[in-house]
Amino acid sequence: MYIDDKGLVLRTIKYDDKSFIAHLFTASRGHTTFMVNASRSKRSGGNARLFQPLSFLSFQWDIKPNTTLHRMKEVHLLFTLQDIPYHPVKRSVSMLLAEFMVHTLNNEAKNTDLYNYIEHSIQWYDAATDGSANFHLVFLLKLARFLGFAPNTEDYTEGYCFDLTRGCFTPSEIHADTLLCSTDATLFYHLSITNYGTMNTIAMSRHDRARLVRYLAAYYELHTPAFPSIKSLEILQEVME
Repeated sequence: MYIDDKGLVLRTIKYDDKSFIAHLFTASRGHTTFMVNASRSKRSGGNARLFQPLSFLSFQWDIKPNTTLHRMKEVHLLFTLQDIPYHPVKRSVSMLLAEFMVHTLNNEAKNTDLYNYIEHSIQWYDAATDGSANFHLVFLLKLARFLGFAPNTEDYTEGYCFDLTRGCFTPSEIHADTLLCSTDATLFYHLSITNYGTMNTIAMSRHDRARLVRYLAAYYELHTPAFPSIKSLEILQEVME
């Protein structure tokens, strides 16, 4: 029996000349893998057009127990991104976020709130015309909350540092690679408690953002099993220079 569903494309892997495996984070089941026929239609652009990372799809699929590769049909874009694919900075940011999510959602079960958060966030970013320079930082900090390792903001005090290993603010000034200085800790705190509508009030330079996104990558690596180095960081830095 087929059900209606929607999902976020995380990545695709070629299986053979006629098919590929698509990893999606679905609204109904969380992370799910599908075997997809590789359409060769020039008119439609093929299925590759639909299965780009960070595309949101509507589709039907048959949930079969004890099956790791599922089949889908009636696949359509849930909505079309109007700005992200054509805006150099937004496109680079989306590549970064997609890479983070590939390595954090690959074992994630059904989580309706998390799915809705991601869908809403990407739609907001696509429509944003200004005030979105801090988007990727706020998105990743709020994503960490859903994944269970959000910074503990309750123990923040002005002048405290932030311990990436323990995920908390601390008065310690002992030098360590996993300890953010008080200036960066303050930015970390304010980014953790803001939202997309108010994040532009946090004054930051592009160098601040570049430094903090690297701290966030280190933070995810410390709290996510087998989390790799994020390759798209360098691309984002080049685009933002």
